[in-house]
Amino acid sequence: METGTILGQVELTIFDFREVGLRLRKKPDSPQETKLPKTVRPPGTSENSSSKFSSPDHYKTLLEPVPSELVFQNYVLGKVCETALLLRNRDKVTRLVKVTMDSSPYFKLVGPNGVCHQIPPGSVCTINILFTPEGSKLLFLQDHFHQLVCSSEREKVSVPIRAIGARPVLDFPDQLDFSPCPVNHSTQKTLLVHNTGNLEACYSLSTESPFTVSPATGTLDVGEAKQVTVEYHPLETGHHSTSLAVHCDR
Repeated sequence: METGTILGQVELTIFDFREVGLRLRKKPDSPQETKLPKTVRPPGTSENSSSKFSSPDHYKTLLEPVPSELVFQNYVLGKVCETALLLRNRDKVTRLVKVTMDSSPYFKLVGPNGVCHQIPPGSVCTINILFTPEGSKLLFLQDHFHQLVCSSEREKVSVPIRAIGARPVLDFPDQLDFSPCPVNHSTQKTLLVHNTGNLEACYSLSTESPFTVSPATGTLDVGEAKQVTVEYHPLETGHHSTSLAVHCDR
């Protein structure tokens, strides 16, 4: 599988065509990667505590944020969004955890900044974060990044926060197969292109002989669908395959 040119940070797919005719196979979504929390101060240091470590492994992160990254998406300008972070204490002793966040025009903690939470061993603490997408329409198109810092007397970990801007998402059928066709004879099949994203999509399609695609360019509003015709015109016998490149500019 190959990946086509991506414009405007829009991830789309080049579809593979195999065997007799044309196969369009969409690149599957990557599973969300599980990340260990980033330690921003070497474990084992202490600010205001004389307590001993409960674990012989001083480099094992015992504050576990769930999820490991907070993501806001599909938001509406002017409408406040809220999400929760669960902070789990994997230690064998109760930990006093301080939660802080730098000042941001878009992100803030629910409640006072710098509050300490007492988390018993094996328990979780819920921390709520607000995202306020206020401003011009340009904000709707941009990604925003921030971080939350959770620190105990043993360690300090950071949790990334992201707000994903609007994107077009073009959805194609999984594959397109042509049955055996006569040489020097054209066979056509129709695809339905659907914009399932939250932004208008301006796209172009291209392929190589013995395949052609039309219309080669188009614009799809949010939720709109359009038919695309793929034509197969073999000039010699045998199996034919090529690629359909999808370019999308938001």
